[in-house]
Amino acid sequence: MASVLLVNADTTVLGSLGLFIAADGHTVHTAVNGMDALRQVRIARPDVVVADCDLPVMDGVDLAREMQADPTLASLPLVLLMEGPHRPRVRVFAVLRAPFGPTRLLKIIKRIDRRDSTLRSSSFTQKTRDAMMSACRRVSRRRTK
Repeated sequence: MASVLLVNADTTVLGSLGLFIAADGHTVHTAVNGMDALRQVRIARPDVVVADCDLPVMDGVDLAREMQADPTLASLPLVLLMEGPHRPRVRVFAVLRAPFGPTRLLKIIKRIDRRDSTLRSSSFTQKTRDAMMSACRRVSRRRTK
């Protein structure tokens, strides 16, 4: 299951969404502002970040820009929660407009988790194949000597 960092200034929202996501089997970490979230992302490396756009210290859009500017964080999926009709001018995995059902958020997290597990398994498969080919070449060289 995925490790999720929830970022929201409203502790009631953090608690209720956190419980809902944890009940589905995911690990949940929380932050109450964008700067704290950025610090936690750099340390904990969650699988997905779910951040409100309206945050103190650093808002969700600035958090997304900071993550994209860091090459080690640029590929980390970010889901922005927002109110209002205008989509932010920043690249994110998904935008959920309030009010939204928590099941919609879970579907997005599951989609990210499936995508990441597929990437991890294909990477492992490539590494395994490369290691096997290397071992076959060494055995082949020994037999020809």
